[in-house]
Amino acid sequence: MSAVEKCIQVTESLLELARISHKNDRDETIGKIDDLLNQRETLLPLIKGPFSTEEKSAGKRLIQLNEELNSHLGKIRMHIQRDINELEHKKTTAERYSNPYAAAEQLDGMFYDKRK
Repeated sequence: MSAVEKCIQVTESLLELARISHKNDRDETIGKIDDLLNQRETLLPLIKGPFSTEEKSAGKRLIQLNEELNSHLGKIRMHIQRDINELEHKKTTAERYSNPYAAAEQLDGMFYDKRK
């Protein structure tokens, strides 16, 4: 099996994981995706020319799979970023609720009397 075919198999496995990523087991899925990306990273330098016609068509398929994978990984990244933003918002809201006068503790309205 050539390096191109192995890379296609790893990319297809990545696509399957990226398509079915759920919020419940996201950490496990991200770990598996990271492992497969590392495998693919070791395979990509092994792809060298000259290429046969079969390898050229497989390379075109690999490029299409890669584009689809990038879009799915981008969606996962957006979901993670949205969850981080929601968590930060909840944290600031909870801090404001627990200490509503924290903003008033600044020295913006202080009176200073010079008389003794």
